[in-house]
Parts: sequence; C-alpha cells; structure tokens
Amino acid sequence: MKKTLVSMVAALGLFSGSALADFLGLYVGTGMWNHAPSGNFNSTNSSSIIDLDSSLAMSSDNEAYLYAAFEHPIPLVPNIRMESTALTHDGTASGVTFNGVGGLTGASTISLDSIDTVLYWRILDNWVNVDLGLAMRKYDGDFTVGTQTRTISESVPLAYAAVQFDLPFTGLSVGGDYNYVSLSGNRINDIRIRLLYEMGIIGFEGGIRNYSVKLDDADGVNVDMSFDGVFLGVFLHF
Repeated sequence: MKKTLVSMVAALGLFSGSALADFLGLYVGTGMWNHAPSGNFNSTNSSSIIDLDSSLAMSSDNEAYLYAAFEHPIPLVPNIRMESTALTHDGTASGVTFNGVGGLTGASTISLDSIDTVLYWRILDNWVNVDLGLAMRKYDGDFTVGTQTRTISESVPLAYAAVQFDLPFTGLSVGGDYNYVSLSGNRINDIRIRLLYEMGIIGFEGGIRNYSVKLDDADGVNVDMSFDGVFLGVFLHF
C-alpha cells in the first residue's frame, strides 16, 4: 500500500528548481509513532467481543509514517497531501471466539494500515496558517486470531482541518491537524498536536496523536479501537 505514496514522492522530486519556485511548497517527511492500543473488535458472524488488552494482551508499538504535501498559489484549486500510516499490534489469544470459531489460542495480530489523500485549501496564510479540506482514508487491514483471519478493505471520507502558528525569527511553530467523520455507523476522530522546528529546508517535528476508529461491518469485522501516543519525525520543505 505504501507504493502509492512512494511513487508520488518520486514524481514530485522530478520538478526542477525553477518549476518549484512557482509553487508555495513541497513537503516530504517521515517519522515514528509510538502507539498504545485499546478497544475491541469482533466478526459480524459472532457476538463475542475481543478486547485488545484482556483478550489478546496487546501492548504499545513503534511504527513509521510517511507523507508528502504539494502546495501552489492557483485560486480554487486544492493543495494535496498524502500520508501512509502503518498500524500493527501482536498478541496472544487464549480461548477466544472469532469468525464463528471458538476456543482459539496462539499468536494473534491486528493491522489497520491506512493511506490518506487530502485535498485542502489554505484560507489564512501569514504567521497563522489555516487549512480546510476533505480527505479519503483507505484502510487495508488483517485481523488474525489463532487460526482465523479476516481481511478488510474500506474507504472512509473525512473532514480535514489544520492550523499552524509560526513564531517569528525562531524557526519554531506550533500546530495541529484534525480528521473527523461520523457517518453510516463509521466514526473516526483523529487529532495531532505538534511542535516544529525548521532550519533551511530541513525540519523536525514532535507531538502527540490521539486516534479512535469505529468501523461498522468492514468486510465482516466490527472495529472500535483507539491508538494514542507520541511521535517524532523529520521533513524537507522546498
């Protein structure tokens, strides 16, 4: 799934310096997110709820994120941002029911990787930057409990907002972004708050992310989970 975002980054890199001068900016970044899981899931053909903590003993993990954003000065035409987030946790089942099969034991894994495609408009652009837009989040996931596996593929539209406050003459900024939807039994609430420091074209970021996702019957799986933790990253800003 990450091939889509990597291809975009490579394509953007083909622009010459003179071409990039005609645009507001190109951002390419990556980092690590330490996320602690909570919540539960179940297959729609079974009423048995599987708790990530008590049923599978899952704990926090570190995984990478990768993003690219392309901004330009053309009125009414949206800017674009793409982001890939890996999200996997391993645990152990003991006497769990999943996919209509009871008494499952052994190694268990959940993955809920996603790619966001965000179209947004900058409605304020000075020392305070405000972006508003729409996103599409594409989920590709696997839920394995013992010998039973369910694979899901789901796309969910989101409202997107971001704000950033630049502290003059310091290279420091404080900002955040927010993705939200509550529609057709699906609910996503995803907020990040970050501190940024830029030095030339190189920048660093760190902050916290609180992310909850509820998916209703996504290819036979009901999901109601949260993932919270800190992240650290580096980016290039041309």
